[in-house]
Amino acid sequence: MIQIGLPTATIDTPLEHLTACHRRIEERLDTLVKAAELLLTDQATALAAIVRCLEFLDGSGALHTEDEECSLFPRLRVKLLADQIAYLDSLEEQHVTAGTILMRLKELVGEATRVSQVSGELAEQYRECAEQLRSIYRSHIQSEDSILSALAKQSLSEFEIAEIAGEMRARRKRERNEHARQGV
Repeated sequence: MIQIGLPTATIDTPLEHLTACHRRIEERLDTLVKAAELLLTDQATALAAIVRCLEFLDGSGALHTEDEECSLFPRLRVKLLADQIAYLDSLEEQHVTAGTILMRLKELVGEATRVSQVSGELAEQYRECAEQLRSIYRSHIQSEDSILSALAKQSLSEFEIAEIAGEMRARRKRERNEHARQGV
C-alpha cells in the first residue's frame, strides 16, 4: 500500500523497501486466511486467490528473505554484539519455521485443487495452517520493523546500504531472466 506523504520505497532505499515489502506480505497472509472462509462455499474463487498469494510469497517473498539473509544479515553480523547476533539467528530460525508452515499450506492447497468439493476437515486444516503462518509472520515482521530496522540504520554505512541495493537489483534481474527463459 502506498502511503500518502511518505516517499515511495524503492530498491534505491533498500531498508525502506524491505519494510514496504512487509506490508505486501501481510496483505497476502490476510488474504490466505480470509480465503479459508470461501473454500467450502466458493472453492474456485478461494483457490484462485490462494494461488496468487502463494505465487507472491514464492517470488517476491522469497526474494525478500534472500535480501535479508544474504545481504543485510551478513553485513550486520560483523558489527553487532552477541545478544544482537542471537537476535539475527532467531530471525533466521523464524524464516525456516515459516518456510516449513508454508510448505504444509501448499500441500493442503494441492489437496484442495485435486478434489471437486473441499471437505470441512480439509478447510479447517487449511485455515489453521494459514492462521499459523500469519501469526508467526506478524510477530516476525513487527520485530523486524522495529528492532532490525533500527539496528540496520544505526550500523550500516551509506556504502553498505548501496551495496545491498545493488545485490537486491541483481537478484530481481536474475529472477526476471529466469522467468523470461521459462516463458513466464
